[in-house]
Amino acid sequence: MLSRDQQRLLGALGAGTAADALLDRIRDRGTFEGGRSAPQPGCWINYNRKAVRLEDHTEIYAALREAGTESATEGTQPWRRMKPTVVVTVTWAEAAAYGASLPPDLRDELAQLVRAERDENRTWWDYSNERGGWPHRRRFSSDDEHQIVQAEWDAVYGKHIRALSDLRDRQKAAIARALPLIVDDEPADLLELLDHQPEPLPAATRSPALQASALHAGAPARRPTSTVEEGLFVVPETAPNLSP
Repeated sequence: MLSRDQQRLLGALGAGTAADALLDRIRDRGTFEGGRSAPQPGCWINYNRKAVRLEDHTEIYAALREAGTESATEGTQPWRRMKPTVVVTVTWAEAAAYGASLPPDLRDELAQLVRAERDENRTWWDYSNERGGWPHRRRFSSDDEHQIVQAEWDAVYGKHIRALSDLRDRQKAAIARALPLIVDDEPADLLELLDHQPEPLPAATRSPALQASALHAGAPARRPTSTVEEGLFVVPETAPNLSP
């Protein structure tokens, strides 16, 4: 089971990559590596073929600013030997084990969205390669011909971008259901939930004199007999389940 910080890190990595991690489709990539900015200030998300890490580069950034622009270009500066602090690590094996515990319907939805995104990108690249790349990279016999090809290209590319945007929105929604703890206002566990509960009101104290007077008080008077005639919606006073 991934912790709250691990789920948040996997969700911040990106919907497509997170879906691949949960479906165990990353460990086979021998050269898989990259990075992206993290929502935390001074942090960076790095990933390779083994794991994804949230790294704190605050000290490195501070040393770089102190070094200045001129000395920063020299390879012998001490800040170049500094290593970032690893805050959270998620291996792809851990992510795949968590993904295997997801409901089958959600796993099928993630797999279908991943295939749909890759099919959409493949269709676009096939269209581009068949026509020799972007129109401005090709020669045309006249400017009118170039404008016609450019208009067709822009229309197809716009449709491709809209399809990708829709697919990625659906991926984000599916990942949010698969990694529910990436929501900031959700408590991490029961102890955190109890910490946010309001303090109970102090119980009202009663003096011994008031307690004694309550014990010696007479029995409560019997309620007066009702004069309403018994009917369909009136329970008789002699019913055994009524207290006197």
